[in-house]
Amino acid sequence: MKTLLPLFALSFLIVSCGIKHAKQPEYRDVRNIRLINLGPLQSTAGVDLVLFNPNSFGAIIEVVKGDIYVDSIFLGQFELNDKVGVKKRSEFTLPALVKIDMISMIKNQHELLKKKEALVRIEGSATIRKAGISKDIPIKYESLQDIEKFKSLISH
Repeated sequence: MKTLLPLFALSFLIVSCGIKHAKQPEYRDVRNIRLINLGPLQSTAGVDLVLFNPNSFGAIIEVVKGDIYVDSIFLGQFELNDKVGVKKRSEFTLPALVKIDMISMIKNQHELLKKKEALVRIEGSATIRKAGISKDIPIKYESLQDIEKFKSLISH
């Protein structure tokens, strides 16, 4: 038992050092955009965010939340639908729910529908866990996106 304790402590230290320097996931794509619930003030959409884990370790993503902006206009908030296991240095899919601010969407619908591309900005955080240790990492992404993917949400 005495020899297991230092081994456990060393393992804990190695895992905690690895998770301490976790890099944020890299955005790859948005897929399977679908309207779940249409409401007058807030609607809910489901999206699958395809990301890449650049870290040399796998982990479980427990919580993801943040805000989405399209051309600096607040679109809504997103959150993770389920916990997701992520392998080291691999692509993974996050099933997310997006709560869309319908007032903002209606006010800006005409401008967005005229465009072919829009600047999409995501700001949020994710909580990852490995071997019982949790860490919050920031999520920041900004890129021009084909607006065609999002037209099913905008035109309702």
